Amino acid sequence: MKLVKINEAVEVFGISSRTLRYYEEKGLIWSQRPKGKVQRYYDETALERLKQILVLRKLQIPIKDIVAIFESEDMSTLTQSFVDKLDSLDVEIAALADLRKLVDDFLDKMLTSGVSKMSAIPLLYEETEKRLMTTEGNKGEEGRGRGGGVGTDEGSGKNEAISFERLSEVSRKALKLHDIRIIRLPSARMLTSRLKTGQVETLDLDKMQNLFADYGFTPTPGFHDCFYRKEHNDEWVMLKKIPDDYENQTPYVDERFQGGLYAVTSAFMEDMDDSFILLKDWVEQGEDFELEAGAEMIEEILPWDIAIELKRFQQDLYLPISYCGTNKVI
Repeated sequence: MKLVKINEAVEVFGISSRTLRYYEEKGLIWSQRPKGKVQRYYDETALERLKQILVLRKLQIPIKDIVAIFESEDMSTLTQSFVDKLDSLDVEIAALADLRKLVDDFLDKMLTSGVSKMSAIPLLYEETEKRLMTTEGNKGEEGRGRGGGVGTDEGSGKNEAISFERLSEVSRKALKLHDIRIIRLPSARMLTSRLKTGQVETLDLDKMQNLFADYGFTPTPGFHDCFYRKEHNDEWVMLKKIPDDYENQTPYVDERFQGGLYAVTSAFMEDMDDSFILLKDWVEQGEDFELEAGAEMIEEILPWDIAIELKRFQQDLYLPISYCGTNKVI
């Protein structure tokens, strides 16, 4: 039986050796190490299985579904995976179509209304909101066919007024989360931006970098050593990791951060609020995790100099969760 070296398989299929090892760890493929050989080898059956896996991944079938497909001899498992994928694509396509329609309608309204200044854009929306208030409860009747608002062609109605909430919903559905990770943060002692007088420092990017510099602490984006935490009053407090034996003679309060399990995704600052909502939906709609009482957090991940140059700030968003797959919190 012909055997293929792992480095040859990597080259032929255009994937990394780490990906191959991951598929092995999931029990999807197998390798062998002949006596006297250092590298792992794959036989023809394993390579054929690898082809099938890669086709399914190109169709964006999740790994957990692929595992179930190969564990089951019933074709209904494969069929259901395709049905589920089609359903998720339909939702995404519908959201993008809605967003495109709203953008097109808004553009048309601006052009037909002769909008020539940016200051007039909110006026268009205010007019739409007023129309919505007068037609609430009678949507699709009084609100149709009248000028002055952004329209959609939902249902049988045409040019129906759209609320800010509806626009937000459509925009959120069209926003795609980056891959979600599950991270456990360790307990750590943290210096906070809350002064011992009780006040919280107002922080811009430059101040966040240098707030504790005089005391020898400078945060590094992406190193899990500095976070913003959302307090109950919607106030954001900065946390910077410090040694456990540090003698705090600064004007700032320190505390013990308990750590824990978090669902994490990345987002640029302008998408942060909607991304938090989507991340919460992801947890609530899944079966493996549940939301935990605790504060939302963000961590800067784009290096300071690049963020300042691009004038765009990218964060990891942290949502506290617990694992419930085995009915126990970990």
